[in-house]
Amino acid sequence: MPVEKKPLRATLARFGLASMSSAAVSVSHLLVQLASVRRLDAAEIGTLAFLLVIIQFGYGLSNALVSTPYAIAVNQHEEEGEGFDFFYPVNLLLALAQGLLCGTIGWVMAGPWAAAAFGLAGVFSLLRWFGRANAYAHHTPGGAAISDLVYAVCVVAGVGATLAFGAHLELFGAVIAAAGAVALIPFGARFLARHRPVGLGRALADYRPVWKRQSAWTLIGVVTTEATSNAHSYIVTLFAGPAAFAPIAVGMLFFRPVNVCITALTQLERPRMARAIGKGDARGARGSARAFMAALVAIWIATVVLAGLILTLVPQVIIKPTLSVPTVMTAVALCAGLSLVQCLQAPMSVLTQARGAFRPLAATSVRSCIVGVAAVVAITLFAPSVYTIAGVVLAQLVMMLGIWRLDRRARRGEAQ
Repeated sequence: MPVEKKPLRATLARFGLASMSSAAVSVSHLLVQLASVRRLDAAEIGTLAFLLVIIQFGYGLSNALVSTPYAIAVNQHEEEGEGFDFFYPVNLLLALAQGLLCGTIGWVMAGPWAAAAFGLAGVFSLLRWFGRANAYAHHTPGGAAISDLVYAVCVVAGVGATLAFGAHLELFGAVIAAAGAVALIPFGARFLARHRPVGLGRALADYRPVWKRQSAWTLIGVVTTEATSNAHSYIVTLFAGPAAFAPIAVGMLFFRPVNVCITALTQLERPRMARAIGKGDARGARGSARAFMAALVAIWIATVVLAGLILTLVPQVIIKPTLSVPTVMTAVALCAGLSLVQCLQAPMSVLTQARGAFRPLAATSVRSCIVGVAAVVAITLFAPSVYTIAGVVLAQLVMMLGIWRLDRRARRGEAQ
């Protein structure tokens, strides 16, 4: 009996470490957004939420271009990462591009100080994200967990200081940037040194086969998935402005912990699935996907219960007087449905990537993107903005059905 229970204990410990550290990061971001909801006006709330969506989008780009290929390369080859140093300068270029994007959006929506703060936040966020991916790829999750905890402590302290000195959008950006910089320390000086901007031409040449084989298709999937998952964020902000996005942002706020856990557990389980597939252990890879899904559903249930208690007992903690309570309630309900579909879809998607089916996965993502964007635009034109979330739910269902079909096809191939 103890022998049978050991794998379960190991699985719970593995998920527990990643989930707890990710939960700490999530709680810190929750405090940032709670403080913004209580202290900033509707336009600033929407601006901060939109910039956090852009930073989250950067994580997806990192997964597509460097984190996923690096994890698969390390776990399906004998080298221990030394043969893959070209990923580091590529990651540096990506981080600088993310900083430029965040800075530009901050400048347009809030001015130069917001541009500087969120530009730095964008750079440090992607450097740290690859540090976490590197730790998981080498099966040393403790480093990623320590970085998460350092980041969370810095953000919480920064939010407290911000409230003491006066809440401003630019200060929230500075807090996120400073926390990201400090949280790079646990990865060590060698990790940062490997990002040196020398030999970029050689690094890009070494990266080219990875681009052709994996990243190009994965990037299509990430961009279309982002357009699907956050179509409402971009379209509502573009057509109706950040103030109209504020109620949706509050609804998304409740389920940010789930999104953070999906992303973190994906980084944790992707190397494990890749190694299992590389060894021909399809059954082990599917078992990892099932455990992954069970963990996400449990986190989703806990989040729904917590959201229900807050909205029932102390709604004033989240919903400020300038926001419509029925609108926020609608947003929370729709975001709950969206979050559940994402929890069911993510493990199958990661398993499909581990199998190397990047091109069909990208095609599935493109189809769901077309459905989602069309639905969100139609709803924006003919209904209140909050219902655009329903269009995203529809697109995610299309995506989940497509991935389920790819999974069935792969299983039939493995059975032969």
